[in-house]
Amino acid sequence: MPAAITAAAAPAGYGRGIACQVTAIFLFSIMGVLVKGLGDHYPTSQIIFFRSLPALIPLMLYLPNQGGWRALATKRPDLQFLRATIGVLSMFVGFYALANMDFASYVTISYSAPLFGTLLAIPFLGEKVGIRRISAVLIGFSGVVLAAAPDGSGISFYALLALAAAFAYGCIMVVMRKLGTIDSSAATVFYFTLAGVILGGVLMPFEWVTPEPMDLALLAGVGVIGGVAQIFMTEAFRQAPTAVVAPFDYTAMIWAVPLGYLVFDSVPSGQVIAGAAIIAGAGLFILYRETKLGLKKPRLKRSSL
Repeated sequence: MPAAITAAAAPAGYGRGIACQVTAIFLFSIMGVLVKGLGDHYPTSQIIFFRSLPALIPLMLYLPNQGGWRALATKRPDLQFLRATIGVLSMFVGFYALANMDFASYVTISYSAPLFGTLLAIPFLGEKVGIRRISAVLIGFSGVVLAAAPDGSGISFYALLALAAAFAYGCIMVVMRKLGTIDSSAATVFYFTLAGVILGGVLMPFEWVTPEPMDLALLAGVGVIGGVAQIFMTEAFRQAPTAVVAPFDYTAMIWAVPLGYLVFDSVPSGQVIAGAAIIAGAGLFILYRETKLGLKKPRLKRSSL
């Protein structure tokens, strides 16, 4: 009887995990739209600060579910510092790029991060990556080239910044392979968010732009939405295995196209859509191979869009 109950409960848990992940990706997409819209009027440091400080509110409300303040303890402060530093720098570069390029193109390029993570795991973690995954990475980067130069005029400066942000994101994935087995998710999210508050707060006074009341609400919304999305993503990976949840990361493209059209009146070219399909296909194949080989796929909780 217990075995039957467990078997029956597993699909329900997986369904909750998938629902949490889809919700998280949708919320991060909304956050990205707000960041892009606000990026025309406010400096990146100010957006980073508001992305981080209000995000602590839902995190603190979620903390009792993670074991209270004890969940913030860390056994590897050096890795937490490295992860937070790279994460905030990635967010700075990514937000600046997002404010200056097509929304769908940015989202597409950002999903090249797992490709970088696969390559970086070879020298830094000593992982053996076979010809199949290497081939998938190379094919995936061909999709990046398509998405980064949608009009055929070459890769723009902002597309290169988006690619740099994706590379930094890939670096974080490598760090998370080690950190994820040592500290809690709540601790990792907390220290990353705190780093955003500190760095954004230090730089913000030098380029402060006083927001209108509506913009102030939108800036705060960036942080709250990002924090809630972070919680949903954390819950997704608690409810279901990575192999079940991770593929739904790519639902971001489902949201990127209509949101880009409705808010910014932009429609991605066929080249961008083709690039997105190639990157998603390559990423899913890499995930499939790592799952089949019994490797743990590091999943960064998406706090850097």
